[in-house]
Amino acid sequence: MNTQKLPLLIGFNLLLAVADVVLLSKGISSLSDTGRLIVIVVSILIFLAGNYFILSMAYKKPVVKDKANADYDDFEDAFKGWRGMNTPYGKQIDQAMRQLEQFRTRKEKLKALSEDSTFDAAIDEVQSNMFSNFNRIINRLLIFDKNDNNDINRNGNYIKNILMTNEQYLEVFRRFIDEISMIGDSSENSATLSLQTITESLREIRTNGETDVFDDING
Repeated sequence: MNTQKLPLLIGFNLLLAVADVVLLSKGISSLSDTGRLIVIVVSILIFLAGNYFILSMAYKKPVVKDKANADYDDFEDAFKGWRGMNTPYGKQIDQAMRQLEQFRTRKEKLKALSEDSTFDAAIDEVQSNMFSNFNRIINRLLIFDKNDNNDINRNGNYIKNILMTNEQYLEVFRRFIDEISMIGDSSENSATLSLQTITESLREIRTNGETDVFDDING
């Protein structure tokens, strides 16, 4: 069952139970025995119809609406939404959420090393690559066919490769932060050299990652 429906189910049934107690309690309600019988029958019908309606509701699949301007919260909300859906990719979604949190934490660490915008370009470079991959993952979650095992496996392999690429981005970002922390100052030359290094590393990872993804699609 879609866990997104649990709060609605609990709330509906709790409200129905309270209404029944109020209407059927002799100390509160002045209904006759016939009236109470009618209430019981109607309550059962409402219970069955209400629960059937909630369980059969079709929920919209979580998406990132404004992909060009998406931020951390947008992806977090989308992945949390997907985590509550019935998909075969629960572990992959959890990994994507961990990667998102790791990026946020490392971004804060890098910003703590400089009071100005010296390293914003590096942050933007890593963020652009990772967020692009997060969008790719969500796209695959939107199109997979739960009734086709081959399609499930194919999309699973695609998502796995994307997550592996993200791990490489995070590792480069970690090494970059370590390097910056040892500079001793934020001299322009040192910062420029480090920015060039991370840009080249990310470009190489992106190229290799896309090659792996296309190989998986063609295979």
